[in-house]
Amino acid sequence: MKVVLLALAALGITACSKAPPPGSPGRIDAASLRQIGTVDERFQSYNIEMVEVIGGRFWKPYKDIDALLKAQSSVAQSKAAGAPAGMDPNLYQQRPPIDLTNPRLRKLAAALGPVYVRVSGTWANTVYFQNSDQLAPKTPPKGFGGVLTRQQWKGVTFQSV
Repeated sequence: MKVVLLALAALGITACSKAPPPGSPGRIDAASLRQIGTVDERFQSYNIEMVEVIGGRFWKPYKDIDALLKAQSSVAQSKAAGAPAGMDPNLYQQRPPIDLTNPRLRKLAAALGPVYVRVSGTWANTVYFQNSDQLAPKTPPKGFGGVLTRQQWKGVTFQSV
């Protein structure tokens, strides 16, 4: 499977690296390309936001969208309020981490397999990984916005917790 994905990535890079002459549209005739592999039709992939794993300020629920649209913009306050730069802090609220060890959640997630799981998001850019079994510090180390514990990572990777 990894070989197929690497081959597809290489093909995409090759196709994209040869820029067409200025003024002419680039064209790829997919029907003329040789098939180099297949992907199981059951294959899935999904994303988990880092802030859902570690907790923190995240988007308010959609049910609150009317209130969000009516909220006055406070973009200048975003940095101090724990929102990404340029974002209105009124759009966010403090959220606890999701319990990724929940047996029901794990059973539902396992039913999606085979899968690749990606953990990402703006908050992932400033997370400190605490690679020990000690309790997480109350505040992240200087320069970091959050702490990912070994226990939380085990929950993400579906290893035994």
